[in-house]
Amino acid sequence: MPNGIKVLPTKNASATATVIKSTTVIGIVGSASLVDIDEKIKVKFEDKSRAGLLSFSDADDALKVFESQAGTIREDLWDIKMQNVKSPVVISLVEIKKTHEDKTPQEFYGDALFKSAVVKAVGNLQLARTLFGAKVRITIAGYFSHDKTVRGAMDSFAVGTKTIAIVDMNLKEVSNALVELNKLGSMRFLAFPFYRKAWSVYENANVTKPNSAVVAGHIAYWDAQMGEFGSCFDHANRLIYDVEGVVTPLKYEEGEDTCDVNKIVASGGALLLNDDGNRLYNFETPSDDARFNKLETIRFFDLINENLQKTLKRHKHRPATDVFNLAKADADAFIGKAVKSGAAVGGKVWWSDKNDATEVAAGTIYMDYKASNNIGVRTIVVQPYATNEYYATLIAENQ
Repeated sequence: MPNGIKVLPTKNASATATVIKSTTVIGIVGSASLVDIDEKIKVKFEDKSRAGLLSFSDADDALKVFESQAGTIREDLWDIKMQNVKSPVVISLVEIKKTHEDKTPQEFYGDALFKSAVVKAVGNLQLARTLFGAKVRITIAGYFSHDKTVRGAMDSFAVGTKTIAIVDMNLKEVSNALVELNKLGSMRFLAFPFYRKAWSVYENANVTKPNSAVVAGHIAYWDAQMGEFGSCFDHANRLIYDVEGVVTPLKYEEGEDTCDVNKIVASGGALLLNDDGNRLYNFETPSDDARFNKLETIRFFDLINENLQKTLKRHKHRPATDVFNLAKADADAFIGKAVKSGAAVGGKVWWSDKNDATEVAAGTIYMDYKASNNIGVRTIVVQPYATNEYYATLIAENQ
């Protein structure tokens, strides 16, 4: 190359928002009017064999159908879209009538039939696996999960399917939030005691909205960003979008246990907090089990267990000698893969001492494993010491 300072043409290295494709399926329980809706969608909704379920490749795809339909679905879809994620969505739809189109959910939610339909819609999400081949990983019913019965249905669904749910309690006071959070106890809930303020492009106004949809989109985004074992990591303390404002102002001081924010977190509540940008604050559940109140731990063992089931399925109805030779190796390989990915810090697989002649003769064998997932650090404790030991050096250097 010739001598001298050569300046090359300027290239664009500016940061751009990247839309991430995620495989984390979000299940939305919500309402919509079906007035003038696409006829193909209406036929699918009215098909009893589909139990009111509609499947879409992502929130953008679903918004093409629902953005002109009154109800809660379009608001949830918009919130997911704003997290720059293309994640599959399954909608369990409850139809609202013409008389309810201009009302908020709270204004007609007292209708016992409507509430019953919402509860049923939660349970129907389990059918998505056989109808669409899509297992719902995150369940939201943002505008309705303030109700204890709906939350109970969501907890049953999450426990039964080994998934998680995000609930919005729509409370107004810190004192009430602390009381209600301590009543939950679920290890599969990410629980938000308060709504947020945000601009609604559909209402053309600033409205109060639940948090579950933006958080579901946020989790789906980071599940994909973190790779094959993405669901095994803590997704808190990352920027989250379209939050805008708060309904209930909170006192916050970093590291102080007695401030409003940390009291809520200690009770198992989650928040969207303006702390150098709006962030998801807390990734813990209201469970009182200190080991299994961390959502990344729950999701880690869910992923490992589900994949071991898939892996070991090929050994069913095969000779015992083959199974003993191969099944443990398969499990070892998968646990090792989790360690290499950074999702686990160690693991071990072994054949249980329950394997006696009687059990093997009956066609049953037992395998055990143990693992430590890569837990997200919540607290860093710094101890300051005031000392005079450096003054001698200062004096010596200046004499």
